[in-house]
Amino acid sequence: MSMRADRVAVPFRRPFATGSGMWVEREAWLVRLTDDDGRTGIGEAVLEPGDGETAATILRLLVREAVESAVTGRLPSGAELEGHGRPGRSLRAAIDAALEDLGSEPVAVLLREGTGIGVNATLPALGPKASAEAAHQAVAAGFRTLKLKVGAERETETLAERVGAVRSAVGHDVRIRLDANGSWDAATAAERLAGVARFEPEYVEQPLADDDPATLAALRRRSRVPIAADESVASLRAARALLDADAVDILVVKASRVGGPAVVAEIAAMAADQGVPIVVSTLFETGIGIAAALRQAALLPPARGSSGATDAGDAGALDHGLATAGLLEHDLLAEGLPVADGRMWLPHADAADDERMDAGASGARAAGGLGVMPDERAIERYRLETIDAVGEP
Repeated sequence: MSMRADRVAVPFRRPFATGSGMWVEREAWLVRLTDDDGRTGIGEAVLEPGDGETAATILRLLVREAVESAVTGRLPSGAELEGHGRPGRSLRAAIDAALEDLGSEPVAVLLREGTGIGVNATLPALGPKASAEAAHQAVAAGFRTLKLKVGAERETETLAERVGAVRSAVGHDVRIRLDANGSWDAATAAERLAGVARFEPEYVEQPLADDDPATLAALRRRSRVPIAADESVASLRAARALLDADAVDILVVKASRVGGPAVVAEIAAMAADQGVPIVVSTLFETGIGIAAALRQAALLPPARGSSGATDAGDAGALDHGLATAGLLEHDLLAEGLPVADGRMWLPHADAADDERMDAGASGARAAGGLGVMPDERAIERYRLETIDAVGEP
């Protein structure tokens, strides 16, 4: 087994505003594992701006150590990486995704013969008129769930005007989610949610900066708007604490934050025992990370939405937060992830299967368990550095 990692920085098509700040580029580590038969699997490790330079330095050191140890046939264990916090969990997610890419047939069959995976459109923090126009365009493109980035508004009336404008533009058959990215304190959150409750948001995501489950549980008891945790779902332990406190109606889970596909599955099973649905979402990864998240969403048990429906193709099922590749200048895929009518698929499963067979005969890189192939020219264009099997930066 050998490992190579490329650090890339892909600009956003335009700066993307959220309640916690402005995104201008996505920096990521693309981790490739190659087995003794020459087959390659790929995964993606990302951090968040709030993680800071120290976390980025730790992640780079962990990547180098993993590349060096892979030469001896050993990869770092999940327990070892968990001890390094966020950087360790991010690398674990990338390694586990690469192993899944190596070790399984394309999961596209799970999406090919059905209705795909329902996804929401993500809209940046804009004024009421611009938000309404963006929402109208998203619905015209087929999305039935919209996620509005909120939290930067100074007054409740400003937020209500914006959410009301979106509701008026799209009608009551479209779901509206609010994502505050931890922008509010408890008193502000209670006021803001009371001010927009009449517009019937599906839920508000991460309303509080405070990660204390008891504080979130207290807000949930006061709010007519269902509560979802996102940034607070930082690990398996954190998810368990939220569930034990009865603090949430929904858990938003991001593999790169919690530690990879196995941890996502464990959180989903734990949440299902308490009747709490899971929304799989992204950290604005490239198409490589999104493909891994799409696979995780496809393998989840059907989510139960507010209508009580349990069929993943039913209108009551919760949509996932995966349609974000278009926010970036390039998704780093040779063929992008199809999005149509508010649903996502892996690209042309039959073609991916054929490419896998052809590449097996020729020795070229084939689409693996993630069902995608990286665009090598694009990776070269956005690459900042490489750490390979001989440790050369």
